[in-house]
Amino acid sequence: MKNKLKILQIGSIDWSKEVVIPDNMDWYYFFSLTLRLAIKKVMEMEKINHFSAIIVDDLDLIPDLFLIESRIIPYTIFYSKKQQAIQEPIAFFLKRYCAQQIDLSDRPNLLRKLSKALFRGQYGDKMTPLDMVVSPGFKGRICHNGYENLELEGNFGSDFRPIVSWKYNIVASKKNPVEIWLEYEKDLSCELRLRIYNIQEGSAADLVRESVFSETDMEETIVLDNDFTSFLGITLEARGFGTLKIGAFHQRLTRYQFGKFVLGGKILKDSHRQEINYFFYPGDFKPPLVVYFSGYRRAEGFEGFGMMRGLGCPFLLISDQRLDGGVFYLGSDELEEGIRRIIQEHMELLGFSERELILSGISMGTYGAAYYGADFSPRAIILCKPLANLGTIAQRGRLRLPEVFPMALDILHRHTGGKDRENVMELDNRYWKKFKKADFSRTIFGLAYMKEEDYDPTAYEDLVQYLYPTETQLMSNGLSGRHNDDSTMVINWFMNYHRIILEKEFGRKK
Repeated sequence: MKNKLKILQIGSIDWSKEVVIPDNMDWYYFFSLTLRLAIKKVMEMEKINHFSAIIVDDLDLIPDLFLIESRIIPYTIFYSKKQQAIQEPIAFFLKRYCAQQIDLSDRPNLLRKLSKALFRGQYGDKMTPLDMVVSPGFKGRICHNGYENLELEGNFGSDFRPIVSWKYNIVASKKNPVEIWLEYEKDLSCELRLRIYNIQEGSAADLVRESVFSETDMEETIVLDNDFTSFLGITLEARGFGTLKIGAFHQRLTRYQFGKFVLGGKILKDSHRQEINYFFYPGDFKPPLVVYFSGYRRAEGFEGFGMMRGLGCPFLLISDQRLDGGVFYLGSDELEEGIRRIIQEHMELLGFSERELILSGISMGTYGAAYYGADFSPRAIILCKPLANLGTIAQRGRLRLPEVFPMALDILHRHTGGKDRENVMELDNRYWKKFKKADFSRTIFGLAYMKEEDYDPTAYEDLVQYLYPTETQLMSNGLSGRHNDDSTMVINWFMNYHRIILEKEFGRKK
């Protein structure tokens, strides 16, 4: 088998002598502290650039890894949750490479999961409310709220019965199991459960398995881990009465407890089942911390990893895949406080101050960077293709920008509950009310804008008008084109701003 996973184990007992190693793994075992050079030599002889996973069952052997430190990828070191690092060099090493504490007692199950979780890349998508089919037997009120949700109100019956199904099936591979998450809100007077049919691969109707998941099961992401490949048919069942709002149905390739989308990836959830994804990469553990907010994207997962890693410093990727491709990082107080907390926690992890913080984004990401940048006094905020007036963007979509960004109306309704002029002003003011309270007197702003901006034509002028009278340092550059034009040049300016600030403010030279 080509491209096997390279697994390094360091410990007192060679696991490969006691358990069956999965076929897609090459196993390398070392024990003696005198073999530190041997690990490096084996990597050179077999042309191993890095190990997919490093399993350590004795933390005293961690120094064995110091010689290959430059070859270690964060989040790929796994050690027993029963052990704690006492020696400072070992503790810092584990922190520096984001080592994961796990249960090593069930070795066969751990290796089985790792064999499926250590795949390259990432994948996730969603079925929106537009992909739902309401059961013909339901006689209550039905309201389609665009990409936001499907709203049902009425009597669902005293027994569970199908209420909604999805038009498309999901592929569940035995090699790459999926995990699922359904957005919904409901009255306490009704109860839900999810029924999933595993349809035999190559068949249209042969059922291999049928599973039912209660609301309790759905409190956490459901991992569908089978030893066969199948297509998943999904039905939502309900009983009781009241109002039910069903949002997107998310599915992604699972990495079990080792991360979301990528090793180390995490998801912030609020009580409304809304999600924000985030991923921390430690870089060289030296200032600054760069927080990058993803742009609007239908594919789920993280973007910008290559760009940010090229800077060398620690960074935090934050992405929003609600509705169709994001709702600009706004949400409940609980969700917004969660985003602020995530940024603060990673600053504390690194021992950085607000003056060692940069927030940045492109397009939709500029909203998150400025909105949450207002909660700190960062060294810099970098915005390319800035968007600020979300209500105005939605209003322009009716006549001046038809069929270009129709989801803006769904975003307006999601955040204000309406689509009238008052709602437009309310959403616009939500940004500026917070922005104008912030202290940016010691913050550098890097702006790259489109001269023929058609989404939010006044965003750049509005930002400059506010920032100009303050003590804020401002760098800006205008590019010819509309909002979605010349992305290559915009990204070049985006990265140039980062490098200028890293060199000027932090003494980092490429």
